Amino acid sequence: MKKSKKASRRVTAPDQEAGASATAAKTARRRKAVRSNAAEKTAERQVEKTQATAIQGHVRASGQRRQAKRDAR
Repeated sequence: MKKSKKASRRVTAPDQEAGASATAAKTARRRKAVRSNAAEKTAERQVEKTQATAIQGHVRASGQRRQAKRDAR
């Protein structure tokens, strides 16, 4: 039997490839945005942790100096 022209036209739309590549590009842009945002959040968290550690160190040192003064009396 001869292949139906209607079926082949329906299956292979003229804009099908262009649409598929546009969708793939859109998906790739979204993934890239999500990855970069996640990296920024991780960096922010790391900075917050180090700042908290530094502040805690200053507080501890201050307390130790006060205690040393009390002990020296």
